[in-house]
Amino acid sequence: MVKQGKIQQINPSRLISGWELIIIRFLLRFRIFQIGIKKYRNPVKAFMGLKRMVDFRRSLNVTKLTRFVKSNNRYFFGLNVPGWPSKSFDTFVDSMFERHESGKPKQHLLSLMFAITKKCPLKCEHCFEWDRLNQPETLSLDDLKMIIQKFQSRGGLGQIQFSGGEPLQRFDDLITIAKTAKKSTDFWVITSGYGLNKEKAKQLKEAEFSGVNISLDHWDGDMHDTFRGMPGSYTWIEKACKNIINEGLVLALTLCATKAFTSEKNLWKYAELAKKLGANFVQILEPKAVGHYAGKNVDLSYDQQLIIEKFFLKINGKEVFNHFPIFQYPAHHQRKIGCFGSGDMYMYVDSNGDAHACPFCQTASGNCISESIENTIEKMQVKGCPINQTNSANANAINN
Repeated sequence: MVKQGKIQQINPSRLISGWELIIIRFLLRFRIFQIGIKKYRNPVKAFMGLKRMVDFRRSLNVTKLTRFVKSNNRYFFGLNVPGWPSKSFDTFVDSMFERHESGKPKQHLLSLMFAITKKCPLKCEHCFEWDRLNQPETLSLDDLKMIIQKFQSRGGLGQIQFSGGEPLQRFDDLITIAKTAKKSTDFWVITSGYGLNKEKAKQLKEAEFSGVNISLDHWDGDMHDTFRGMPGSYTWIEKACKNIINEGLVLALTLCATKAFTSEKNLWKYAELAKKLGANFVQILEPKAVGHYAGKNVDLSYDQQLIIEKFFLKINGKEVFNHFPIFQYPAHHQRKIGCFGSGDMYMYVDSNGDAHACPFCQTASGNCISESIENTIEKMQVKGCPINQTNSANANAINN
């Protein structure tokens, strides 16, 4: 890759552990403390703010992570946290200081998931955008830019994840948005991997994307193809992963763990495949009865939730598994300390520009083109997260 007469060196993403991890963890916390000093001009307040963040982080994982991801001289320890060092990380941390202060207004949106297109060639079993798929586009390129500008102008937004539909079906607009937006935000793309060839991976890197999150729903290729309603969809995932790795981008995989899939055996087989594909992160989502799953009994049983939780804590917390990707299980966090959606830490904007508490809460609180983002978030926070309210009855049983 040639730029201004110089060859841009590509540094493949890798997992770090041991002494390197200890040093980076110390430096990362010191940077957070520096941001606190700059914010408060008071070392005691800065230290207490750092402590609240460390305690909050520990409450999410229960066990301390034994590895981080290094990508292009930045370090990542979670899919929803910008890489450090970067302006986006500093923006995120500054907002986190405010979020953890008692008495502060609860409007510190840190991450946005934004569906930029209705187009998609697949027919996925679990698709929450099912009723909007392959309809005429509602949002123009100018609309997409406007929505991004509105959210970035609020401050504190550390990450935007572009989804769809299949966002690579609107690839030129995706690249234009990233290149014209402020650089205070990390950009990710959530994709099936469809059409993610070498040239597109290169353009994502040049547009300064941090990483790519590919949906992979089984360790068996044929089972994944069936789930996605598209023969050959597993094959293009293998190619997409290779292209992402070759550009030095962070590679994440997302698994929708269905009733039929969820067993300890399948989770470990999936982990082995994720390691083979070179993934840095794996996110495990539970199916919800929305979209294509509307009206269906897809919720995991209590015993299946426990299987995933035990696997998640074991593979993240023991050094013997340091060669595996970092796993994330949002439902575990939700059951422990509540939902992060509804404009608290993240929210979802669909392909019509309508704002939702999360991708699974299909009740719009406002439109991001015609209405104020602040008013929309306020309405969203009053409503809360319907999915979280529905599942709250199981929380105490699982945590005990």
